[in-house]
Amino acid sequence: MLEACRRDTKATINGMNEELLHWRLADNDSNIGDLLYHIALVEADWLYTEVLQKPIPEQIGKDLSHEDRDNLGRLIHIGEETAGALVSRLDAVRSELKTSYWNMDYADFRRLRQLPKYDVSPEWVLHHLLQHEAEHRGQINLLKRKCTEAKKSP
Repeated sequence: MLEACRRDTKATINGMNEELLHWRLADNDSNIGDLLYHIALVEADWLYTEVLQKPIPEQIGKDLSHEDRDNLGRLIHIGEETAGALVSRLDAVRSELKTSYWNMDYADFRRLRQLPKYDVSPEWVLHHLLQHEAEHRGQINLLKRKCTEAKKSP
């Protein structure tokens, strides 16, 4: 499921030009690059904070230097990164996730992690991450359509 979900996300942005990648409906809205950054950041956070219960390692964290949201709760605008940089970040985080899960036995996969606000298992985290990415892929497709429509209108 992880591979299928990520394959679909990559297919959605395959061949996308930089203008579309950075286009925003309004100045305070997210662009496709912001959404891809957010997907990677959330995946890393859930993996390390909830599942492994340790800090994000420096080699991953250095590429996740932006906060997730601004003081109004909107996704942070990360600037204009290339598609290659955005995909590379997604791949690096996914590699860490897969390695961590492959090294986990079934009992640990099902074991609840007791956190201050909720309990969560690695099993549930996978479900959450797949749903999260799919929902943002829908936003990416909407932005693609809106950008195309904006360029066609007089």
